[in-house]
Amino acid sequence: MEMANNKTQCFTCNKKKITFTCEGCLEKLCLMDLTEHQQILNDELHHIINDYDQFKQKFNEQKPNPYDLSLIDQINQWETNSIEKIQQKAKDCRETVIKSSQTFLNDIEMKFNDFYEQIKQIQKENEFNEINLNYLKNQLMKMNQELNNPSNMSIDQDSQSFINEISIISLEKPKLNKWKQNAITVVGGNGQGQKLNQLNHPNGIFIDKNKNIFIADSYNHRIIEWKYNESKGQIIAGRNKQENRMDQLNYPKDVIVDQQNHLIIIADSGNRRVIQLLNQKQQILIDNIDCHGLAMDQIGFLHISDYKKNEVKRWKMGEYNNEGIVVAGGNGQGDQLNQLNYPTFIFIDEEQSVYVS
Repeated sequence: MEMANNKTQCFTCNKKKITFTCEGCLEKLCLMDLTEHQQILNDELHHIINDYDQFKQKFNEQKPNPYDLSLIDQINQWETNSIEKIQQKAKDCRETVIKSSQTFLNDIEMKFNDFYEQIKQIQKENEFNEINLNYLKNQLMKMNQELNNPSNMSIDQDSQSFINEISIISLEKPKLNKWKQNAITVVGGNGQGQKLNQLNHPNGIFIDKNKNIFIADSYNHRIIEWKYNESKGQIIAGRNKQENRMDQLNYPKDVIVDQQNHLIIIADSGNRRVIQLLNQKQQILIDNIDCHGLAMDQIGFLHISDYKKNEVKRWKMGEYNNEGIVVAGGNGQGDQLNQLNYPTFIFIDEEQSVYVS
């Protein structure tokens, strides 16, 4: 009976032998060559480990001083040179002022001595009249004016700096955050409805420093506060019913929280008003406005988008008895760069730039 032939050609020795497939390179190798192949892989792994150990040592050596010492030396030298230039310039200016002041005093002293000699001469001769006295009075008045206004100098600041400004140029590209493709539901997700674990057409949201989320639950005519890691929210304004009473809301579009002053500000769009909630009491801040988006800048100005007037206005906190100042749009509905068309949400960055959707 003939023995079954299960031999294939080895990739390394090219001989027909019983072979095994390497899961890495997917080549068929005989047992001897497979053993040698594995040893080669082990050697490469050892090389990688050695390189890693060298990198780790180098990294640990740089950790106490993570910055470029040569750059620090250059900055220190620039600082020293700049200080020396400033000190020398200040010294020169001081010497000029002192020298000029001494010259001025010497001049006054000469006039004073001459004036004194004139008085002595008049007294000695004992011959003088109104003209002589008026002359002496005028001379004395001029000397007094000079003494009271000694400085005929001022500082002229040259806009062209004599110190070379420096800045750091980094070739490192900023790393952009990569968002995970699959999101996690943090609020709602239980179908449309009025229950405390449901929403109905939610619009604006605000997240405070404790990660609590405030939602303008528009079609439920309420503001919901959803605390971090909770399974349901709580109503903090409105009561599921469309009303225009002070304690009711009508299609609220946005909500922000002034955490410093413990205020909640709501764009009560259907009632055409912006209201403030403090200690469960609501107060109208701005009336007769077709509001949608709200934003508070770092200075304390409240920004509001008006979707019918196609503009964004701002008010200083606590000063709402005026028309506000237009900061975006206000030139009619359109697609020009100075126009808006149904503006909704607003964002303000650290440089006070206003972004409008």
